[in-house]
Amino acid sequence: MNFQSESKKSGDAFEELVYEDLVSRGFDYIQPNVYIEGAGCEVDFIAYDSKYDLVEYVEAKGGLDGEGKRPGAKRTDNVKKAIANGALIQAVDVRAYYVVYFSSEPSEGYSTEMINTALRNNIIDEVRYLLPIELDF
Repeated sequence: MNFQSESKKSGDAFEELVYEDLVSRGFDYIQPNVYIEGAGCEVDFIAYDSKYDLVEYVEAKGGLDGEGKRPGAKRTDNVKKAIANGALIQAVDVRAYYVVYFSSEPSEGYSTEMINTALRNNIIDEVRYLLPIELDF
């Protein structure tokens, strides 16, 4: 199987899990793939909860775990991209509540340190882990 094709399917399946989690949290309107004007980046979802007047900017970084795979927060490039998007979004709207979903927790080291620094400095407001995922395609 083509690695890129497998990764795309795996990432899409993880985004569906994130969508389902947002629905279970009470968000009643979820807009996928939203470009953030002025920031020059896109988030996977903007989720609205009209009952509590909540808005979350959501990034989903994950996919299939397995041999030779480093999904979610195990990949420093995933973590860096999530943090960079958060910094850009916060630069445009400091009130934005930015959430990152990962399909796996980071191994100790760079990714852990980057996530902790981003949380401590309000670049990322919350990290959620949806573990483990098992996908069939």
